[in-house]
Parts: sequence; C-alpha cells; structure tokens
Amino acid sequence: MRILGAMLGGTISSYCVSGTIKLGKPSFVREFLIENFPFNEFIIPEFETYSSENATPELYRNALKKIIEETKKSKYDGVLITHGTDTCAFFAQLAARVLSGINIPYVITGAMHAPDIDPKEASGNLMYAVQCLEEGRTGVVFRDENGEHQLYQAHLIMSPDIYGLYSEYRDGSSFHPKEHPDFFTKKLPKILTVSAVPGNVAADGDFDRVLICCNHSGTASEDLISLVERWTREGKECYMAPIPRKGAVYESRKKLREAGAIELTGMPLEGAWCEVLLR
Repeated sequence: MRILGAMLGGTISSYCVSGTIKLGKPSFVREFLIENFPFNEFIIPEFETYSSENATPELYRNALKKIIEETKKSKYDGVLITHGTDTCAFFAQLAARVLSGINIPYVITGAMHAPDIDPKEASGNLMYAVQCLEEGRTGVVFRDENGEHQLYQAHLIMSPDIYGLYSEYRDGSSFHPKEHPDFFTKKLPKILTVSAVPGNVAADGDFDRVLICCNHSGTASEDLISLVERWTREGKECYMAPIPRKGAVYESRKKLREAGAIELTGMPLEGAWCEVLLR
C-alpha cells in the first residue's frame, strides 16, 4: 500500500525539555511507520508544521491544498495526517469538506503526550490509523475513555474535553460533501466568534462574518439582537450554532433568527465554523 504522509506538527511531533513541550520534526512518526509497516510504502514530503494552538485558516488551507496536489501528482492508496490535538477537530471538519475529491481514504491522528514521554500512545494511534487505511476507512483516530481506539467520523467530531477524550456530535444530520475549489484561491473571511458566556458583547474590529456560539438548547443572548440586525444591514452574514434539529424553539433563538441570524443545524460548532469559512 502506498501512503502519503502529511505530518503537520502537534504534540506527536514534539519533545519534552525540562517539562516544556517543544515542537520538533516528525522523526518519531517516520521511524515508527517504516519499522512497523515494512510492506507499505510511505511518502512523506515536507509540510509546514505548526502547534495546534497556533493553527489558522491559512495554515489549514496550505496543508489541504498540498495534500490534494500531492495526490494528483502521484498515485496513492491513502493519506495519513498527523495534527495537534487541541484544534484537530476543526482541521478534521474542514478536511471532511474539501478532501472528498481525492477519492482515497484518509485518517487523521495525533497524540496527547509527546512520544518521548509516552511512546505507547503515539504508537498505538499510528498503528490503528494505518490499519484503518488498509481497510479503506476514513476518519479520525484516538482512544476513547476505555482506552480503546476509535475511528471517529470527521464531519461529526468535536473537540476533546479536559481529559483529551473526543466524541461525535449526537444530533448530526446526513453529510454530503461538496467541492469548494474557490477555497484555495479566494481571500478567506475574518470571522468574529461570539462565545456563549453571560454578558454583553464587545464587537469592535474588522470582520466579515459572525459565528454565534449557542448554548446546548440553541439559544444565545437577546443582547445580540440589535447587533445582528446592524451586522446584517452591513452585509456581514451572521450564523448560529450548534442548533438542535428537534424540540421547541426558545424565544431568544426565534428573535435572533428574525433579526437575520442563519441557523446551522446538524453539526457541532467545529463544523459550523468550517461552513462559515467556506460560504
């Protein structure tokens, strides 16, 4: 099996010095793959690496664009992507929307601990990720609360909790990815993200679109109503997510919708962020 390796950084490509995690080169990943899968061919070109917390839409775009270009230049049977765990769900959600055209399986994985601290975690994730590729499966590989490896659906995955455990969005709808060729050429919008915390919103600065992060009930503060009306008049599209697909609608949600906010249902916040970025 011929596998393209896209090593984008994160803890799995880091090392620990005096208690501080530092971003390094993906040498552990490279050596592990070659040693444990001698019958597979891994092609690992140089990718721009970054720490998960420093990820940007532009870095995501550069990585995804290069993956697509590499799969066009040469024939591969699958793609193995390593990424930092903090923002892996955002990258995975975006990959689910723009990598559908490569028509080969891809698996994204990483590690919560640097390999020099806990090599078994990184090794186990890589081992299961390659096994999934060999089976023709696509998704995101991490361990669950029982220590068992799971392949999560990229379009449903949510960011991990404080213990580093991933989960899938339970109210997800059927997913039919579309091609987004202009994503790689257009100027990316600046997104103002409004957190779901009590209090008023200070919304100064330069932005093109707005993503209102809702509470689990699909609600957000009514203090946003006048702002949504103004932003909508200014041509700045406002979106709300996550939004439950069933059940009664709270009055605050109804008022925000009437003010111009666009509801994004059937996806977690990470997926909604990607939708706002791509529209």
